[in-house]
Amino acid sequence: MIQGGFKGSFNADKSALNGIWQQGGATIPLILKRTADRGGLKRPQNPKPPFPYKAEDLIYSNKDKTIQYGATLTLPVSTSPSPVVILITGSGQEDRDETVFGHKPFLVIADHLSRNGIAVLRVDDRGVGKTTGDAKNATSEDFAQDVLAGIAYLKTRKEIDQARIGLIGHSEGGIIAPMVALRSKDVSFIVSLAGVGVTGKELIKRQVEHSYTRMGFDQEGVKRILDMMDVLIKLSDEYPDGVKLKSEFKPAFQKWLDQQPEDFLSKAGFKGPDADKAIGMMANRTYSPWMRYFFKYDPATTLPKVKIPVLAMNGEKDTQVSAKENLEGFRKYLTQAGNKDFKIALLPGLNHLFQTADTGEVGEYADIEETFAPDALNVMTDWGSSGILGGYNEKLFFCGELITRKKSNPCKIHTYS
Repeated sequence: MIQGGFKGSFNADKSALNGIWQQGGATIPLILKRTADRGGLKRPQNPKPPFPYKAEDLIYSNKDKTIQYGATLTLPVSTSPSPVVILITGSGQEDRDETVFGHKPFLVIADHLSRNGIAVLRVDDRGVGKTTGDAKNATSEDFAQDVLAGIAYLKTRKEIDQARIGLIGHSEGGIIAPMVALRSKDVSFIVSLAGVGVTGKELIKRQVEHSYTRMGFDQEGVKRILDMMDVLIKLSDEYPDGVKLKSEFKPAFQKWLDQQPEDFLSKAGFKGPDADKAIGMMANRTYSPWMRYFFKYDPATTLPKVKIPVLAMNGEKDTQVSAKENLEGFRKYLTQAGNKDFKIALLPGLNHLFQTADTGEVGEYADIEETFAPDALNVMTDWGSSGILGGYNEKLFFCGELITRKKSNPCKIHTYS
């Protein structure tokens, strides 16, 4: 499924495995060593009971009953209907907590929001946990339909204020949320966490460039890899039919191979006994339904039509969805939409998972104890306290500034822009 694998051998006393990791055409040395101390991942933000809200594990289905969804709904204790958000995961199959490297960011977000008066629905992705459905052939379009099923379910719950249903999407979820909002008048606001504000092609090429630079390829080598990506993307554009694409791939890719120096091909994993396997794995991943859909994604088709309130957040040190270009995309397209109620937030020192990071590289994710920076959580609730999320919903007064009071907190003042 991940189009990669490890191959290695034990040393004499079996205290280490020496080998290589191969994935996506890359070959990386990897040594695994035994350790007496297994230790344990420290995740201090994971919430612990007792909770000041209700949590309900549930099952619901889409309209034609072809997919069952496993989810958790957290509900503030309230005598009136609560605003609600649906959390939408990033790319790849993830559980309802968006568990990655021992972190559970969606669990932390749900706990924070429900403590602040906002109900939260978090859902297992297709093929994960209690959710059924085909994930292998699914695209962002299919995942948008899954979110619509979640909205339909929430509308059956008397505890939910149906006029205040919002979406919080992380990474790919930041693509899906606007798609859903254009299909459903029930969506009243969007929070994008490291969402994509450039084309899918552009984002993938930036990720590839960053990855191969990190692997030690010089500027010329990186350019060769990007030329290869142009070949792959062009084939995807020209041959939407998968059968025809398969027949055209081999000669087109061979033409690119013939133009490359041998030392470069060896370093990239495209020369040697496992070269054909590496190329095949790369092609399978590149031309999966999800990736081909992502290549074609253009925020210009969705964001300029979004009129509801939007909060777009990115970590300054995000190396997967770089903040500058993607936030600028949100700003550009929401301005084109004539949207008067959006906020762009660049958060210093945070990575793609919104952790406080040193470099922002993926390799740090597991070692950082913080799951989701408290400042990032507060940006969401402070934005919501202006009345968008409705978390501070006891009384509202307007005296040049928006003043809101919450039952358990002293009066808070927020400039309303």
